[in-house]
Amino acid sequence: MRYVIRFAKEKDIKFISHLDLMRTIHRVIRRAGLPVEYSKGFNPHMNLSIAQPLSVGVYSKGEYMDIVLTEEVAEELIINKLNDSAPPAIKFLQAVRVPDAFPDGKKIPQVASIIEAALYTIKIKYDDVERGYKDLKNLLKKEQWITIKKGKKGEKEIDVKRLIKEFKFDIEGDSIVIEALIACGSRENLSPELLSSYIKANTDAVKENSFVEVERQEMYTIKEGKYVSIASYFK
Repeated sequence: MRYVIRFAKEKDIKFISHLDLMRTIHRVIRRAGLPVEYSKGFNPHMNLSIAQPLSVGVYSKGEYMDIVLTEEVAEELIINKLNDSAPPAIKFLQAVRVPDAFPDGKKIPQVASIIEAALYTIKIKYDDVERGYKDLKNLLKKEQWITIKKGKKGEKEIDVKRLIKEFKFDIEGDSIVIEALIACGSRENLSPELLSSYIKANTDAVKENSFVEVERQEMYTIKEGKYVSIASYFK
């Protein structure tokens, strides 16, 4: 029985690595006593995967994992058992039972393979926030935001703006708070770190050595031509 589970990695543990998060979640599942399925073979492991791992320093309330159980368990009971066994900074929010196939018989994909976009809140601090706000408004008038992206295969030039689906921003204290829906997943991907680095490099009066706060709000796929949350897709 396959389930898709939405969970939060809260601000207090934003600096733990993905590997440490995975280890913690494995411990939580064992403590919760859920009938999780294990792989066959010499070194069996839980039939579990987390979609689109977070970078260190980023926290989220829109994380998803696929998990397979050996028997059906009520969705609400799964969440209650996990939260009763979880540390304070990990919250399990929603479980959705995934059928074996679509009505037409096609196999239902894993979460990681259908992600198309993610919504982030990004907070950048400024010494002169009004000036930064004005610069960002002017920056949005440019047709392209060209920067260098570093990857395993080296460096390449990309247009950051092409990978932005929605973009809103406002002033909050000494910060500009940005809400950006950006490309995410295996097909196209823009990291919030690259986006914030580009904005910092192209607006004046950024507070020197200040930490950029990034929270992932949700991840999305496309259904019937519209962006829908991952949980909504599987309902």
